[in-house]
Amino acid sequence: MAFVYERVVRFAEVDAAQVMYFSRVYEIAHEAYEELMTAAGYPPSAVFTAGKWGMPLVHTEADYQQPWRLSERIHVHATIREFSDRSVAFEYRLLDAEGTERTRVGMRHAFVSLEDFRGCEAPEGLIDALSQVIASG
Repeated sequence: MAFVYERVVRFAEVDAAQVMYFSRVYEIAHEAYEELMTAAGYPPSAVFTAGKWGMPLVHTEADYQQPWRLSERIHVHATIREFSDRSVAFEYRLLDAEGTERTRVGMRHAFVSLEDFRGCEAPEGLIDALSQVIASG
């Protein structure tokens, strides 16, 4: 199962040939991350306001199979690829309306204390909450 986030390719995201800029897939994956965190009960605004822990991005990568074009609908399927007590790696599969995967994005976040920005353990319950949202699709 996966958490699914949907959106369309906007005019500001494409070049003159109506092809989406390569870097926009990272923004779209991050939008899915924010929606997933919110659905799990950890909206980013509340996490940062609480000021105890954060999840900075420490690694990202993308594989591009086909370009995205203006007005196409993107279905982002978000899953947890791997997690430990100090980090979590998400995978975002960007599929078109026919279900063909066009782009795959991986993002790893480390858990840090916002007091000193040193590594810390994952907040209790976070991985379980994320896993439940993903499992319910």
